[in-house]
Amino acid sequence: MKKTIFIFYIFISIFSFAQKQGNIWYFGDHAGLDFNSGSPIALTNGEIYDGSDQSEGTSVISDSSGALLFYTNGQKIWNRNHIIMPNGDSLLGNYSSTQAALIIPQPGSSRYFYVFTTDAFQHNLENGFRYSIVDICLDNGLGDVIQNKKNIKLLDTVAEKLTAVRCNNGIDYWVIVHKYLSDAFYAFQLGSNGIIDTVVTHIGSIHQGYCGNPSSSINAMGSMKASPNGSKLAIVSAQQCNNISELFDFNKTTGVLSNLIKLRTDSVAIGLYGVSFSPNNSKLYITSWINHDRIYQYDLTSGNSTTITNSKSVITFHNGGPWYMAMQLGSDGKLYIAERGQSYMGVINFPDLNGVSCNYQDSAVSLNGKTNVLGLPNFIDLFDYSNTTYGCLTGIEEQLLSKNFTLLNQNVPNPFTEQTTIFFNEEAKNTTLKITDVLGKEIKSVAIPNGTKEFVFKRENLANGVYFYTIISENKNVASGKLVIQ
Repeated sequence: MKKTIFIFYIFISIFSFAQKQGNIWYFGDHAGLDFNSGSPIALTNGEIYDGSDQSEGTSVISDSSGALLFYTNGQKIWNRNHIIMPNGDSLLGNYSSTQAALIIPQPGSSRYFYVFTTDAFQHNLENGFRYSIVDICLDNGLGDVIQNKKNIKLLDTVAEKLTAVRCNNGIDYWVIVHKYLSDAFYAFQLGSNGIIDTVVTHIGSIHQGYCGNPSSSINAMGSMKASPNGSKLAIVSAQQCNNISELFDFNKTTGVLSNLIKLRTDSVAIGLYGVSFSPNNSKLYITSWINHDRIYQYDLTSGNSTTITNSKSVITFHNGGPWYMAMQLGSDGKLYIAERGQSYMGVINFPDLNGVSCNYQDSAVSLNGKTNVLGLPNFIDLFDYSNTTYGCLTGIEEQLLSKNFTLLNQNVPNPFTEQTTIFFNEEAKNTTLKITDVLGKEIKSVAIPNGTKEFVFKRENLANGVYFYTIISENKNVASGKLVIQ
């Protein structure tokens, strides 16, 4: 037993040391946590609060040393000095969206960040799914939203759900939302040139109006999370007449969801809100609220739908509150739970363990007088971000936005049989094309002649299938895309 505990804590130590972009949290009513010492310490200097009891989703990004860069509630962006960025107001997300925002660094860049936002049911989801781009080098290094890159709409009427996964190429991201009044998941591929692909999967339940009332969008509430390894995705809905709690496989290569498992919760569970996987991807946790507050655990290790559904256990409960709401993995490998209106955090200390052995602890972390409301910061679990160093560089990175060094078309035709043409918006200079397979293994590297604007890529001995390419210019990743050979 002593040996097992020792190994576990070695894992936690490595986890904490390696992942620091999620070490600072701001959420709730001016609440915050700092994980840089290894254990969470309350922060009281944050500006997150909307003046009501509906403060929900936030997102925060730090650098590789754990130093704060900026944070947002989907409507405002505050810099590291806790001042709203000069162009960081009037974002079209909503502070009362379950997952109001998600900050993702632009692949191949050390200075640009995408701030994705979702609207709330109180606003009838009218603003949809959008993004704005922050240049951390503006405003003397404090950051600002680029004027013509603000509130760019990607999709109308999405639920309050937003998560992301690193693509199998190790560079890009899949940013995932759920269309409301629909069964459609949209996975947007974010590469060094912005959104380069969109994949739609129709699977699972239709998310619809409250108790069948199509004019109500309250059931847009509830979280969506991907597992730390990106292979699973779970979603819950606050629907009070017919709770939705579903588990899917996620393909990091294609962006497609499959293998639906409908999970059962107790009939007394009214309204599901939080969802999270354990660090080793073996457990799934779900919170419920409204009078019968519970935290459920499912064991995913069997891979069998019936066994997974029957593995449900209740690890803790309140009858009558405080409500268990959002959940988020910390960089220490523990799972933190927002308990509405409380000045402390609940913690699952060993989330990889079965049943009550996971050791839920109430009142575990003080918020030093600040309080939870409903939400917690939205991160990529395990803080698996492709960039680790952020700063103000010159050269090719400025071209990404100012000169728009990009692919006019990723490759045409695609899919193709013998050859495809990759188009550039400006002449290649010291440029290399690298091809990887679906497992991320590099299988080909081709030097592109200087001055090239149209490069013909021939399949030669490549087998049919899906491949990924990266364009490297002046030692910087400047573009990426997908090749499908038939």
